[in-house]
Amino acid sequence: MRYRTIHTLVCFLLLMAANIQADNLTQPVSLVPCPVSIVPGTGNFHFSAKTTFAVENEEQAVEVRRFTELLTRAAGFTPRIKVGNKKGDICLTTDVGLKEEAYKLEITSKRINIHAAGVQGFFYALQSIRQLLPAAIEGGQVVTGINWIIPAVTITDQPRFGYRGLLVDVARFFSPKENLLRIIDCMAMLKLNTLHFHLTDDNGWRIEIKKYPELTEIGSRRVERPGKNFSERRNPRQGEPTVEKGYYTQDDIREIVAYAQERHIEVIPEIEMPAHSNAALAAYPLLACPVVNKYIGVLPGLGGMNADVIYCAGNDSVFTFLQDVLDEVLELFPSKYIHLGGDEARKTHWEACPLCQARMKQEKLENEEELQGYFMGRMARYVQSKGREVIGWDELTNATIPEGFIIQGWQGYGQAAMKAAELGHRIIMTPAR
Repeated sequence: MRYRTIHTLVCFLLLMAANIQADNLTQPVSLVPCPVSIVPGTGNFHFSAKTTFAVENEEQAVEVRRFTELLTRAAGFTPRIKVGNKKGDICLTTDVGLKEEAYKLEITSKRINIHAAGVQGFFYALQSIRQLLPAAIEGGQVVTGINWIIPAVTITDQPRFGYRGLLVDVARFFSPKENLLRIIDCMAMLKLNTLHFHLTDDNGWRIEIKKYPELTEIGSRRVERPGKNFSERRNPRQGEPTVEKGYYTQDDIREIVAYAQERHIEVIPEIEMPAHSNAALAAYPLLACPVVNKYIGVLPGLGGMNADVIYCAGNDSVFTFLQDVLDEVLELFPSKYIHLGGDEARKTHWEACPLCQARMKQEKLENEEELQGYFMGRMARYVQSKGREVIGWDELTNATIPEGFIIQGWQGYGQAAMKAAELGHRIIMTPAR
């Protein structure tokens, strides 16, 4: 069992710690993640209703407006924005010599200069200012008696990693849309740029698919096991009543994606296959191997042996179904990347399934691990044919890795991902340990 959100958070915290420069450890200014360089100045810059931002274009103005909304809500005043003007208390200036996400922030008691190559750099500079402001800036109502100042300092910064991710597992533990938007906002403040959205698993199907309504009508509901930890929850019995655990409508997804895009966060959807599929198979049981002889329900917990019920690799209807699902997912998510899972697939039923065994014979596959490689490769080629790239978990290294796959390493210390790297594949490191 992989508690993905915790693992990714831990990985991020470790990376933050690794990114702290030795000469910054005693600096009085606290920012997360620690910038490349912090040089303290003298005095403070004071925000007020008279503060003006000078921006070069409307693109920059959009970023500044989103920042000033924080002051409107918490401080009760809104700084002015002058577009196409070089004179202001806070000036944004394009510097093409900087890298795409880099910025330089010069704060004195009288003026703030922000240099960046593009909107992402300006956005991250404003997030640093946000962190330097009093904590009341994060409130949703006007607070009186606050001195809205930030310390004079010069900050030069650029990210150490291009992919800075948080994985949110809404399949096992559903998060309402409003909570997710707040998570995205906090990600932006911490300069994270990738939300890995784990939407489907044994424990719930959380995205509306119009062609297959039972995925949410059945797959989003599970039995209650009050007072039991996730690993202790017994599996459902046939006929046992279920309760709604939630899902996102397609309009919800569009809102989430747009909200993230405004904050320069790419949302990568994950649709698990061939395993972690009990929620889907509870809705469409004919997509499981015909030799499965137990009740298929949405699992309230780890699932024990029931977790070995997975999509049938010998049934062409499975591939048609998953392609239909992905067609709708691709329409909702503009991300360059689609995550197809591929982890913890027990081959119990594939070994006994006549359809799977026939597929192996037809495709000249030596074993069931290679059958999974066939399964994932077939689905990857479909996604790639739509102009997207594919990510999968590091169990894919147990067989021939499909061409073009990006491997996400979670097991142990990431040894399997390193194996993939040695074979020439790109990798994302999220080691469980």
